[in-house]
Amino acid sequence: MLEMTIIKNRFSKYYSMLLIYMFFSGGSKAQTATVFTVGGDEDKFYPVVFNDANWFNHRPTSFTIGRSDIHENQSWKGSIMAEFTYHTTNYGHLSHFIDANVHNTSDNLLIADWVDATLRNGTQKIIVWLKGGLSYHLHSTANVTAAVYDNVQNPLPYEEVLGPPRHYLTQVSYNVNRNGIDHTGTAYFKGGGTNFFNGNVGIGLTNPSEKLTVNGKIKAREIRVDVQGMPDYVFEPGHQKTSLPELERYIQKYKHLPEIPSAAEAEKHGIELGEMNKLLLKKIEELTLHLIEKSKELKTYEQVNRSQSKRLGALERAVFNKKTNKR
Repeated sequence: MLEMTIIKNRFSKYYSMLLIYMFFSGGSKAQTATVFTVGGDEDKFYPVVFNDANWFNHRPTSFTIGRSDIHENQSWKGSIMAEFTYHTTNYGHLSHFIDANVHNTSDNLLIADWVDATLRNGTQKIIVWLKGGLSYHLHSTANVTAAVYDNVQNPLPYEEVLGPPRHYLTQVSYNVNRNGIDHTGTAYFKGGGTNFFNGNVGIGLTNPSEKLTVNGKIKAREIRVDVQGMPDYVFEPGHQKTSLPELERYIQKYKHLPEIPSAAEAEKHGIELGEMNKLLLKKIEELTLHLIEKSKELKTYEQVNRSQSKRLGALERAVFNKKTNKR
């Protein structure tokens, strides 16, 4: 009986120590699960301030904003799943970032922008601009709170300490990814396997119109373009090339070569590298044929000139001899 009492006392002591350790080490985490409403007008996005609850715990803070039901509040008002992970700078501590993963399943975006609100203060806050007239579900493993500045719950603008006043927005920021990841830092992919991008990729712009759209210069050791229909048909016997007089008249009228886009067209629509190379090669091949023809004509003229020079020389000698005989 005494042994059982000793064992129970030891167990109780160790269990109490374990609970204390879990409490101070963060094993016991605060939970946030609440619904908040952004008032105001539906055509505006209002600043909602979230605290960086884990700043003093030396780890990032994460929360999700969700609207599973597209008909919540009213029919077809919008559905969204957005996850934010962040660490504020808190007046210059440098390891700050805001990473977002937004999936907006409605036509109209419900998030317009976000920003770290602690560049010149230590308030541990970020701001997310959310569409007015809707309710949002907030979840976090930390004690995250949402303060809405919509002139209903709190007055506008939100006065950022030693920063700019934060008003409502009427347009979505260009850097908001409506359906995917938006990271503050850079990316390194060190695997040797294949990386797949199904949609268009933009470098230096957010609205790429092709599989790869670059707003800037490209540096490469070599570029290979797959082409079909190279213009070797120019050398076929039946090919009709533009005569030089016709070419001269065309250039005088249009100020560019036939089939080659004008300067205005190229500046407006750009040029397709593969197609342009084919056109330039065709012009070079046709020019080569013209040069060959002119070379043949020149040889013919040279032969005629040599023949005429011989005849003229013979006539000159005959005249000279005749004059000499008369003397």
